[in-house]
Amino acid sequence: MIKVLDKNIADKIAAGEVIDRPVSIVKELVENALDAGASSVTIEIRDGGRTYIRVTDNGSGITAEDVEIAFRRHATSKILTENDLDRIETLGFRGEALASICAVSRVELITKTADSKSGRRVVVESSEVLENSATGCPDGTTVTVRDLFFNVPARYKFLASDAAEARRIIDFVSRIALSYPDVRFSMINGKNRVFTTSGKGNILANIINIYGKDIGEGLIPVEKSAGGFTLKAHVSPPDKTLPSRNRQIFCVNGRIIASSVLERALDRAYAERMFKGRFPIAFIFLAMPPEKLDVNIHPTKKQIRFDDNSEVEDFVTEAVREALMGERAVPIVSVQKYDSSAQMNEDSFHYEVKKAVKPEISSEQSKIDIKSILSTIREDKFTESHRQETPDPVPEAVNKPFDFEDLRIIGAVFNTYILAQDDDCFYMIDQHAAHERVFYEKLKDQYNAAEKYSQQLLVPISLAVSSDVTSTEGEWIDKVRSMGYDIDFFGNNTYIVREIPAFMEMSEAEAFLNDLFGALSDKPDLTNYRILDKIITRSCKSAVKGGDVLDESEINALIDQLKACRNPFSCPHGRPTFIKMTLYELERMFKRA
Repeated sequence: MIKVLDKNIADKIAAGEVIDRPVSIVKELVENALDAGASSVTIEIRDGGRTYIRVTDNGSGITAEDVEIAFRRHATSKILTENDLDRIETLGFRGEALASICAVSRVELITKTADSKSGRRVVVESSEVLENSATGCPDGTTVTVRDLFFNVPARYKFLASDAAEARRIIDFVSRIALSYPDVRFSMINGKNRVFTTSGKGNILANIINIYGKDIGEGLIPVEKSAGGFTLKAHVSPPDKTLPSRNRQIFCVNGRIIASSVLERALDRAYAERMFKGRFPIAFIFLAMPPEKLDVNIHPTKKQIRFDDNSEVEDFVTEAVREALMGERAVPIVSVQKYDSSAQMNEDSFHYEVKKAVKPEISSEQSKIDIKSILSTIREDKFTESHRQETPDPVPEAVNKPFDFEDLRIIGAVFNTYILAQDDDCFYMIDQHAAHERVFYEKLKDQYNAAEKYSQQLLVPISLAVSSDVTSTEGEWIDKVRSMGYDIDFFGNNTYIVREIPAFMEMSEAEAFLNDLFGALSDKPDLTNYRILDKIITRSCKSAVKGGDVLDESEINALIDQLKACRNPFSCPHGRPTFIKMTLYELERMFKRA
């Protein structure tokens, strides 16, 4: 039953949604459909949503008694008491969607409940009900919105081009469709069906269907449950990254959100696994107790607040790290069969954009919009093949832990790459990257260990430093000593070192301190462990180089040391330590398959 909230409850709700563009309407209507238990939702737009938006669902519908009340402000069936705000389990709860939409457009609502013999048709314009009559219709609700901002010209003029508005809507529907894989979504733009999902519960199939094989194939599945949290995700291997975060989608309890907490969790999970300025592809779906988060903090409900940021961040970080330790995290060399007729050039991309969003290309502004959309279309692959429903489920690939015990060393090439194989794959291991990883983890372990091992120098090292270093000695000297250095101030901006970490050569230990003091001169703050990590990474200069000749015993020793590392898959800079090629890919190269 829909009821108008008491004033004392309404006053505790964050400022209501303001309809500022077509995607705001689509968002509110689709969320209402999902809250109504719909298993099928169809979204249709024309002219970027300016002139026509229709959202059709097969949900529970609205009773004849409630249908006009639904258009009143703060009218909702989703919360009743003040306590309900502390445990929100629906996408909507403010009761302002229809009221806000009908205030700036012409709205027609057709709805029917399963136990009603007929439905109701309600027409509202500028918040005034013009018609409320019986009508024949299927179970569920259809809301049609026409002529957005016809009565608010000042707001209408700030809309972007049809192409840009359509892109925003398609992007939102794409994201929400991934969050509800059991719901069949159809997105129609003008006369073109952009995509249709199967509603069969297969998230990976939906990712491939919506965003294309280039994005979806090779993603690593992540599943973990603990302490009331459940995570289901698909993330890219470290060698498959993008220059931005626009393919990181976060969903918490069915709600698409933006979250710096989840961004940090991903950054931590991929630390040392990829180059700076690159970001993994990630589709994160987190379920957690509703009382542990607050969604009532922002009008768009895109921002949420976790009760304990660290708890959420640590849980997601650990889950993704575990997945990245599986065999699917090893970069694989794949032999692509390029079909020139299937390649998309600049002109064909423009053609696809025109079909998907029908931009006006007569003005300079529209040309700019085409360019902005083009970068998204390159990744979204709004081609005909992706606009069709995926008929068969995409099987989830197994991500078994990588087992070094199965590796058999068979030699080396160019005195740089160690060759190995197991029963199914052929491997090339970069000896320099592998040794960098070994050295880096030894140094970090030494830094973190309670008991330090040092070696005394026959001739102490004397290091001249800047005044910045001496003036901030209290911030760094204990940490340096904790790594195994015996270091003291000698006067006149000079430090003397009598002992160095046991696993370091003297030249390595001296180079590390020089790097450290150089960094301290620029930014004398070593309280942040991330800064120390960067300094340690720069110190990894002792590893064997490409071209250095290793004998069999040295190769075996290096592989044994790499096997013992927490992250054997990349060097501290993010480069892969080894790559693999399956037997099948090798046979394809030789035309055997």
